[in-house]
Amino acid sequence: MDMDSNSARRFFCPGRQAGISYLAPQPGPLTRVRGSRTRLIAASRSAPVNQGMRRYMDDRWRWPDNLPICEVLSCLVLMEDARYAGSSVRIGDRMVLSGAAGERTRRRTAENGFPGREAALVEDFARRRDEDFVPIGVAPDDDSVPFAVDMRNGFNFYHFLTEALPQIALIASHPGRAPIFVHLPDLQMLRSFPLAFIRAIYPELAPRIAFTSNHRRYRRVRAVLNHRHYLYQTRHPGLGPVLQTIDRADPWNRLDAGRESRKFVYRNSFDTGMRLLRQDGLRRLDRKMSSDLPKRIWIGRDVSSGQARDRANLGEAELLEALGTRGFETLYMERLSPLEQIAAWHGAEVIVAPHGAGLANMMFARSAAEIIEIGTRQTLKHRWGDFLGNAHVARCRYSTVFADVNGTPQDDTIPVTSMAEGLRGIDIGQPAVDAVLGRVDAAIARGEQPVQADAGAPSGSALG
Repeated sequence: MDMDSNSARRFFCPGRQAGISYLAPQPGPLTRVRGSRTRLIAASRSAPVNQGMRRYMDDRWRWPDNLPICEVLSCLVLMEDARYAGSSVRIGDRMVLSGAAGERTRRRTAENGFPGREAALVEDFARRRDEDFVPIGVAPDDDSVPFAVDMRNGFNFYHFLTEALPQIALIASHPGRAPIFVHLPDLQMLRSFPLAFIRAIYPELAPRIAFTSNHRRYRRVRAVLNHRHYLYQTRHPGLGPVLQTIDRADPWNRLDAGRESRKFVYRNSFDTGMRLLRQDGLRRLDRKMSSDLPKRIWIGRDVSSGQARDRANLGEAELLEALGTRGFETLYMERLSPLEQIAAWHGAEVIVAPHGAGLANMMFARSAAEIIEIGTRQTLKHRWGDFLGNAHVARCRYSTVFADVNGTPQDDTIPVTSMAEGLRGIDIGQPAVDAVLGRVDAAIARGEQPVQADAGAPSGSALG
């Protein structure tokens, strides 16, 4: 077995290696669906900064009409000789590539080595992909086998709602009473909201769940496999019918193991667990809960709660004054219960929010809603796209207005602050205010007629 640093064989490939089996026969790994309607708006006070941001923006999201969006299959599997350590998963000596945890594993292998390692890995993945396709086998289910969930940490709301809770949604769809071990690197950093959301949406699962930071090897364990990385590991015959519905020049038809291609898949898809989570969360709501909450919302940041970081935003008061004349009210997600948060996002017709983890709740928005995020060129470079899957699963309108960075000169020649130096606050100047209000006014005009709730509706229709 070739396990050198440039070999794709360092990573587990389902089907080609024994150790992962489906718990039931599965369709192809990809289904085409309808996604969000997304807009990017450069709104700095500086024309050169705006020009620089526009150059950095992906043209795909400048005029995104009827873009091909896909649901990437997530499903339950049986893993053998599996080892959970920190935030990584291995089967035997090979690293498992599944979902967001797999992306972090894949990225670390390229960063920890000589400059040519990434190119060598991409080339070797391409060679491996052209080898004969071997389907993943199916194993009999056994409820004496526990479940395992990988969770990046216990304090980031975005990673929990977008990555960990969708795995639990898959497990909730499966009958049984086996224990569920949620693995995270540091149990001391676990906050209260993960268990609160589980109790609210999946109360029947709460007694079965144990959070653990212990490294653990399982002889047999059931887990969730997301097929995002599987797309570049093998040529699954089920991809053909889906990709034939997409223009041959589209990046969906030239996927590889490179970072840009992986980023493309992430921004143009969501996984099955997110769809199930949306449906399950909306089923827990009642009409009165949404009717008592405002329809036009500014998402505030309650730093006193200990759950939100204190990032000062200049110009926020002026924007809030203008939004107030349009019927907006401020809500603090940290002060709401999980179901109240879901109800607020699903009941709203327009939500405006500065960039932050709370935007993960966008997955519960109505398809007719307009969600407006306010970011900066720092979030454009380092964070934009994080919430696209959440927007796609809701099929809502999602606009991002990029204002200035608080405390940074408005000069496009100055490098963008790295994330290692921390996320900076926003300077909301008049161009950004005008851009936000323009989107708000258009949304209000569209919403003059009553909008029907779409609770529990599927995120799209299957074409493949």
